[in-house]
Amino acid sequence: MTNLHIPLQDEHTLWTKLREGDRDAFGEVYRRYFPLLFRYCIRFTDNRPLVKDVLQDFFTQLYLKRQTLAVPERPKSYLLVSARRELVRRLGKETRHAGETLHAEAYDFSLELSAENLLINRQHEERTARQLQRSLYLLTDRQKEAIYLRFYESMSYDEIAGIMQMKEVKYARTLVYRAITELKAVLEKDGHLLAGH
Repeated sequence: MTNLHIPLQDEHTLWTKLREGDRDAFGEVYRRYFPLLFRYCIRFTDNRPLVKDVLQDFFTQLYLKRQTLAVPERPKSYLLVSARRELVRRLGKETRHAGETLHAEAYDFSLELSAENLLINRQHEERTARQLQRSLYLLTDRQKEAIYLRFYESMSYDEIAGIMQMKEVKYARTLVYRAITELKAVLEKDGHLLAGH
């Protein structure tokens, strides 16, 4: 159990201590961010051992290269970008071993409904959830990823653009807007709305 007591909002101190080689600071970064990164990465593949392996390697490299790290302005975004890049690279390797090639944007992204993201009448809950889940399957993988980052991880459009390696923030807005429009079309037929838009 760590003795490190750094408030959640004081990321700068935490990362500075990590760069200085403080093992407790590294443990705290791991504790705070491993679950978030795992939840995100497992949406690209159902291979849980691979995701765990990628993240263990990722955090090991983070510690080994700590002295060359800049203190990130947005640690959550920085870690999501870095872990995503590493996972996509590893998935590409796995695919090449199978004799296929994986384009940087050719990946699966799984997005399941969570009840707190919906405002729906109790009696229609199950039917609407089923309809919405079906419509989620029709979204592109990039739309699913953008929706996940925006509504499940509360990321800004600027952060989404960075994580998904888009050239401009407007592309992130457009991606989310189009996905929401498609989902709303399903819900409005039944008189329901997505929360948080």
